[in-house]
Amino acid sequence: MGDTFRGRPSVAVIGGGAAGCMAAVSAAELGASVTVFERNGGHRLCRKLGLTGKGRCNLTNNCGRDTFMANVPRNPRFLYSAFAAFPPEAVMAWFEKAGVPLKTERGGRVFPVSDRAADVVAALKGAVRRSGCAVRGEDAVSVEREEGGFRVNGGELFDRVIIATGGASYASTGSDGSGYALAESLGHGIVPPEPGLIPLTCAGSLCGELQGLSLRNIELRIVRKDGGGRVFEAFGEMLFTHFGISGPVVLTASSAVRDIGSGGYAAEIDLKPALSADELDRRLVRELSSSPNRSWSNVLSTLLPAKLVGPFAVLCGTAGDRRANSVTRAERRAACELLKCLRLDITGTRPINEAVITRGGVDVSGIDPRTMESKLVPGLYFAGEIIDADAYTGGFNLQIAWSTGRLAGTAAALPGGSVKGAGGSGREKKVKRMKDRVYSIAIDGPSGAGKSTLAKGIASALGFSYVDTGAIYRTVGYAARERGVDPGDGAAVEAMLGQISVEVKFDGGVQHMYLDGRDLGDAIRENEISAYASKISALPAVRAFLLDAQRRIAARNSVVMDGRDIGTVILPGADVKIFLSASAGDRARRRFEELAEKGMPETYEKVLSDIEERDRRDSMRDVAPLRAADDAVLLDNSGFEPAQSLEAGLRIVFEKLPELEK
Repeated sequence: MGDTFRGRPSVAVIGGGAAGCMAAVSAAELGASVTVFERNGGHRLCRKLGLTGKGRCNLTNNCGRDTFMANVPRNPRFLYSAFAAFPPEAVMAWFEKAGVPLKTERGGRVFPVSDRAADVVAALKGAVRRSGCAVRGEDAVSVEREEGGFRVNGGELFDRVIIATGGASYASTGSDGSGYALAESLGHGIVPPEPGLIPLTCAGSLCGELQGLSLRNIELRIVRKDGGGRVFEAFGEMLFTHFGISGPVVLTASSAVRDIGSGGYAAEIDLKPALSADELDRRLVRELSSSPNRSWSNVLSTLLPAKLVGPFAVLCGTAGDRRANSVTRAERRAACELLKCLRLDITGTRPINEAVITRGGVDVSGIDPRTMESKLVPGLYFAGEIIDADAYTGGFNLQIAWSTGRLAGTAAALPGGSVKGAGGSGREKKVKRMKDRVYSIAIDGPSGAGKSTLAKGIASALGFSYVDTGAIYRTVGYAARERGVDPGDGAAVEAMLGQISVEVKFDGGVQHMYLDGRDLGDAIRENEISAYASKISALPAVRAFLLDAQRRIAARNSVVMDGRDIGTVILPGADVKIFLSASAGDRARRRFEELAEKGMPETYEKVLSDIEERDRRDSMRDVAPLRAADDAVLLDNSGFEPAQSLEAGLRIVFEKLPELEK
């Protein structure tokens, strides 16, 4: 790969875990000289990752943005840009390309097909090695900012530094909280770390008696002891231990309630959430009447696992050896109520070293969410668990690691991504210029050329807003489906346009589509909506309706837009115009591989035929035909990897707008 930089930038990545390795590889792929500081050495990279998911590694969650954000209880908005730049589908594609076939299980949880976390670790180690990163088996105990960059451990000087040391759990793997001191020494505030996704300790002897018992399909509720009501409820699996309770639903509860270790809460377990107390009572009546000479324990065994029967009978105050026909109605009803609410007083949590993740960390108010760069110290970046953002179980925390690591590594390696020298004057000048005016970059090209991937990469590198024009047309398509309008009926669609309001808003650099004041979220990504959008986008009335809206976005924001007619129709005055193309054969190969990865195999010949037919239709259509603007720079990315396309695209941008590189 060619070198985009004026002098190859040197990047120190402190921490060789999931986020650190992803950051290192991402920076090295863009030409940076990368050194990873990992106390365990190169052979022990990603030690904590190898322990996740009970050794299976739930490496992400196959979900959309809205689901992801709903599973991030703290600072979800901070992660919008990182998630958009490297979402789950991109993470999955990255690992499968690295030789790790994946599968999606219940709840969108993604695992390697082999069920071996070691395969995920090996893929990352291989990527670090192939990308040319150096790995030093030493602690980074100091990072000092001085003229010319950052000095690590009083030795080598680096242009940029990425701190990705993890949290304060699993100290034996290197995640011991040491990164907090580094961040504080550079002026960053730290939100006090607490255990997250942690087992809970409970009062009494019941949990110890039931140690090792796993319960599936129960409902767990966390309630305030002072009568303040429920603060958490969810279905799932739990486990009794010698100290209290654990398991997926318990770990999630521990992160959903921020002060659960205070001792002010109780756990209520509904052992039979599918049945009401009355339904349970009727079932017990049937069991008791069908075999009146059976023991009470024998009857309870039809509803409970064997290990729970004895302790449950004691809690009911009804001896297990009593005959069924001697159990009173009041005793039966008490058993039903207990089945619906087995209560345990929570006394606290296990030590932070036993937590799956750490809550708290570097205060996000001091980090630019578009790049993961420090707002206080130009050239300093953060990634992964050290940041004050955490999620529930299900692969969401590792998704945070991949997304923030990718974004930090990319930003640290790109031109203009940092400032040498303590004064930071270069960065300040760049920011001032950005405030003085807005920029627009238009990327057009045929289907399958990789326009959206390039546009997102450039937007992320420059801190611009990526405008997904397809999402705008999808919103109109959604409106048509919602109102029962035939998307091919031009007159009906045109009449509908006068009745709807379509808005584009950006939050943290991420685009949101609003229809009549409603944020549609991932609803516009449905396959049926894609079909509606395809038909609607060919209608002149629709394109005219959305033309001014798209131009208004570009007038207010520095943007990167991709499509078929951005440089010729939508933004004819764009500062930079790129016409991205590739051979039909190359585009067909990419599409062919993409379909195969999604489990939708198609013959290469059929894919190639479809690509060629799409090219013919797009170039000959009456409305907004596909063609390069007269002043567009042609970029053929045949045979390119995404990183190579990004490098070439940025080179074009910086040649046209050299002030952005300085």
